[in-house]
Parts: sequence; C-alpha cells; structure tokens
Amino acid sequence: MQNDDKNKKAPGIIETIKQVNNREELKKQERFEKQNEKVREEYGKKNAEEKIEVLKVRQGVSDDVSILMSDDIQRNYTFKQKLSNFIYHNKWWLGVTIFLIIIFSFLLYDTLTTVHSDTRVMLLSDNDTLSEHILQIQELFNDNVEDYNNDDIHLTDVVYIPISANMEDNMTSAYGYENSLSNLSTQFQLNECMLVLADSAADELVEPDMSFEDLSAYFPDNKNIDGCKFYLKNTKFAKMIGIEKKDLPDDLYLSLRKITSNLSNEQTSKNNYDHAVATIKSLIRCISE
Repeated sequence: MQNDDKNKKAPGIIETIKQVNNREELKKQERFEKQNEKVREEYGKKNAEEKIEVLKVRQGVSDDVSILMSDDIQRNYTFKQKLSNFIYHNKWWLGVTIFLIIIFSFLLYDTLTTVHSDTRVMLLSDNDTLSEHILQIQELFNDNVEDYNNDDIHLTDVVYIPISANMEDNMTSAYGYENSLSNLSTQFQLNECMLVLADSAADELVEPDMSFEDLSAYFPDNKNIDGCKFYLKNTKFAKMIGIEKKDLPDDLYLSLRKITSNLSNEQTSKNNYDHAVATIKSLIRCISE
C-alpha cells in the first residue's frame, strides 16, 4: 500500500495549473450564480410590488394611476428606438400622409406656375393655312387683350376645332369628327370661349343668328360687318398673321357669342363676355382698313 503511494507521481506544473484554474472557474461561477440569484430576487420582489400596486389602483384602494402606464418595468428607450417604434406602428397612416403631401405639393406647384388666359377664342375651320398659323393668330389677339387676371401677361387661348363643309372630309379627319363635335358641344356648354373665328362650314352647327351678337350695334358703319359676322377677307388680318390674302378663306369671320344659361355661373359668364366685347372692339379697330 505504501509502495503504491510512493509510486504515485506528484502532478506536474501543467496539471497543477489546470486544477487551480478549474477551482478559480468554479468560484467565479458560484459568485456569478449568487449575483444572478440576487438580481432575480430583487426583480421578483419589485415586480410583485408593482403588481400589488396595480391591483390596488384597479380596486380603488390607491389613486396612483401612473402605475398603470408601466409595462411591468418602466423602460427607457433611445430616440432612435422611439422613432423606429412609431414608424412601425403608424406606417400605413404615414404612407397615406406622405401621398397626400405629394399630391398637394403637385397641385400647389401647378397652380402657382400655370399661366391662365385672359380670354379664349374658338377657331372653327379645317383650313390648313389657318391651322398652321394658330400661334400667329394667338399673338394678334394677345396684342388686343387686356391683362384681366393681373398676372402681367396678355394671353389669349385659341381652341382649334376643325369643321369642314364636306361630311366625308369630316369623317376622315385626323382629329375625328365625333371628337370635334364633342369638343364643340362642350365649349358651347361653357361661357368661356366667347369669341368665335369661323367660316360658313360651321354655320349649320353653331347657328350664328341664334348664337351670336349683332356686331352692327357696336360698329354701325363698318363695311366688313354683316349682322353678327365681322368678315376678315378685306382687312389687315391676313397680313398681321403672316399669310397671303389669297390664302385667307373668303367666308372667314369673327363673332361674339351671346351669354346663355349653361354650366358656367352667372358672374363668370358676365366677366368673360365683357372681356370678349373689349377684345373684339380692339381687334376690329386694329385690323380694319
């Protein structure tokens, strides 16, 4: 027995270090467990106290309602965490709000940047020369219109609707005859285009004697006026829009619409009519020879 004990070797330095380290590790583990146990006990005690307080408030024993705002333990979140949490719980409403802001911004920009005309003119003719000189026609009217909307711009909007005397030409028009009729009908439902530049091909549709004012009342001595029509052939109109007089249709005329009861409100209709009267008077004086 004693020989066996003698034969046993003492542990080497490496083994000794391992044993010491193992003992130290066990001690650390024990200390860690004790600390955790202490934290768990404190947490459990605090949690139990808060639950008791909540029950007291709910039963009316205590009036400290702030305890109801706690989620077992009051948590302190960073700003980033609060922001992220808010976005997560309100992402649908945020999406709708952003969409509405974009739409509102677009409408506001469109309103602020859109240039509105001071008066409007319908051009009812399928004459190629006239359609190619719409900008020049517009400039001529611009020179004779006042700045009624006070935006420092004199602007006339020319609405071009091709109408031909030949029904077959109308049906094969690149613009589409039905589209032209629909557009014409819409314009006559509104008291916006109070000035009409047309030739006799449109007479059957617009019924001049019924729809237009008698211009001879304003210019009784003007040789180019025949009732409700101011004919443009023997005026400076062709020269002022940059075309040869021979290229201007003989039956092209300018007229002033009567105010009718339609989709426009009464005051707007009256304003548009007054602006059109002033414009046609200025234009007739400008181009009459």
